[in-house]
Amino acid sequence: MEAHLQVGTPRTRARSDVEPDVEHVGLTTGRLLVAGGIAGIVGGLAMGLTIVLWDWSNADHRTLELPMATTAWLFGLQHFSHDQSLWASIVLGSVLLLVYWLLSGFAYAALSDRVFRLASTTSLVVGGLIWGFVSYMFFWYFLIPIARDGEPFRLDVAPPWVWILSFTLLGIATGASYAAVRRAAISGRQPAAGGAGLRTPATRAA
Repeated sequence: MEAHLQVGTPRTRARSDVEPDVEHVGLTTGRLLVAGGIAGIVGGLAMGLTIVLWDWSNADHRTLELPMATTAWLFGLQHFSHDQSLWASIVLGSVLLLVYWLLSGFAYAALSDRVFRLASTTSLVVGGLIWGFVSYMFFWYFLIPIARDGEPFRLDVAPPWVWILSFTLLGIATGASYAAVRRAAISGRQPAAGGAGLRTPATRAA
């Protein structure tokens, strides 16, 4: 009889705290950041596209008011306009939104993988939906009131129901994409069937 020592990245296995019957395979920190970053961007694009489409469909709004509003919230309302597209403001605001979405994805990944140990696609999507609600509450009631009483986000970009819908989609898209990337990362770390290993001399059969 021969024993084989598998060569590869060590994995942390544990039972999921939310799903006791499901084995949770932890990601390394690097893979966690990559998966969280991708999920954050996908979720952010779902959020941003919702607001952009609403602005595009309304004649009184510019299509890219969301990135303009982001710049204006930080640096002054002169960087926002309903009448023209301020491209410097749009570019800077897009970069700021990308950073925000990345941080959102990192936070979701850390909570789902390290704290709650979510394992199944269903639990990750449901967790994403909850994350979307938490993100909306944080953004709407804690973050944007810090400067300019939330303007121009609160009144000038889109009505509250559009923001609620956009953050709901952010959460669902974040959870679903994280589940997909996480599953792919774990599958990529599985040893190949019949793959070569290191034979331990002490356990070789005579």
